[in-house]
Amino acid sequence: MVIDIIDIMKRTGMEEMRRTRTRTTKIAARAGAAVFLLAAGLYAQETTKPASPLTLSVPLTLSGFGQVEYVGQETGFDSFSIHRMRLSLTGEIIKGINFKLQVDAAKAAILLDCYADITFHSAAKVRLGQFKVPFSMESLASDTEMDTIERSQAVNKMAPGFDIGTNGRDIGAMLSGKAAFLEYSIGVFNGSGINKADTDDKKDWAARLLIRPASFLTFGASAYDGQTVATAGADPVKRARLGLEGVFTYGDGSLKGEFIQAQDGTIMRQGWYLQGAYFVLPKTLQGVVRFDSYDPDRNKDLNRSDLWILGLNWFLAPMTKLQVNYVWSRTEAGTTANRALQVQFQAGF
Repeated sequence: MVIDIIDIMKRTGMEEMRRTRTRTTKIAARAGAAVFLLAAGLYAQETTKPASPLTLSVPLTLSGFGQVEYVGQETGFDSFSIHRMRLSLTGEIIKGINFKLQVDAAKAAILLDCYADITFHSAAKVRLGQFKVPFSMESLASDTEMDTIERSQAVNKMAPGFDIGTNGRDIGAMLSGKAAFLEYSIGVFNGSGINKADTDDKKDWAARLLIRPASFLTFGASAYDGQTVATAGADPVKRARLGLEGVFTYGDGSLKGEFIQAQDGTIMRQGWYLQGAYFVLPKTLQGVVRFDSYDPDRNKDLNRSDLWILGLNWFLAPMTKLQVNYVWSRTEAGTTANRALQVQFQAGF
């Protein structure tokens, strides 16, 4: 009996030793795995560079808009198109010095605006870089704020910058300001358009003066004088412009018009438009009527082009709207040249 008890105690002790060894082995294995994982984590932290945060030296404002257009017409193809697709960055470098960058990516990435404003006083601000030439109310209007889908013939074909296909912009320097009921701008430019150096030794100049005798009434005049070189080595040709403008606003209605005369060498051109607009629903639904006339050569007969435009603008947000224009084009002889329906949706932020 004593022997049996001793045998049981031996077996029990051996079993306990085996359990102890098993527990010790598991603990060691777990500790080894933890050490391995910790070492791997430390190694990864040492070899993997943390993501660099985006830092800005000055606060920036990002804005942009896109315009999708459909044109259906009697003469020509019906088509959808991306009319404009633009992004802008603006910011203040230091107090009194601001900048703007704007690109258009509708067809290819094009730098439109690249300038700095140095403000000395409300009556004296200097702008340097690439920007809109100070000429014509409609030429200077933002594309997001147009009452009609397209600008007038007079502006598209004669306003500096638009007449050479560069969105009304050029490279130069400008002084502008406001005082009481007057506003002025005067600048010097290459005369070659955006992203281009000058092609001659003479700089072009432009000036615009606005008079506001009352809060609802504005009159203005613009002038441009310069020259252009048609082809390399050719003699410079005079390029001069004169513009007159006026705006009358009353409540939800407005009446505006412009007249532009252009001289290119020996060719004299003229154009004008008169437009009325009224918000049927305040800040939501606007009706527009415009008559637009352009004569490409005053020395020739029966070459004037006249447009009647009936439009509706439905505003979903300040920079988001649906525009519908019916355009009736007529010749100076009185015949119909074309009829078109333009529809454009603009989304902006």
